[in-house]
Amino acid sequence: MVASGCAYPTLPTVHDASTSELAGDWTGLDGAKVTLESNGRAEVTNLGGQDWDFDRGWGLSGTGTWKLIEGASGETLMAAPAVQISITTVTGQIQRPARDRDEWTTAPHTPIGKYTWKFGMERTKKGLQPYYLAGDPDAPTLYHLKRT
Repeated sequence: MVASGCAYPTLPTVHDASTSELAGDWTGLDGAKVTLESNGRAEVTNLGGQDWDFDRGWGLSGTGTWKLIEGASGETLMAAPAVQISITTVTGQIQRPARDRDEWTTAPHTPIGKYTWKFGMERTKKGLQPYYLAGDPDAPTLYHLKRT
């Protein structure tokens, strides 16, 4: 039997993160801001899309919810725990220059009404750092959030 789909590289994982450790304010690439409140509310400002969406050059702002998901086969990358942020109220959308040079990625993204990210987690000397994957899922770039 041959498996199809993306073959993700080995990614850092954390299995002991808590919601209290993740709650707070974070910053990301290009001035993105993410707020994870202890009551499960989330707010993002100018956060770029993940995977191929990132290469298309768009990002959004909005509010919604977040939770720590345990991970199960197919639910998260490599079945590791993840932070899931679901934006259900989009308050703004940005279009920056596309990162990829392929013609098909340069068109502006159509308006979006909701979006969900799944952030992996890595524990470094600076503490817990959520990250998301951008670009080609077979050779992604990891973009970390940093606590503010």
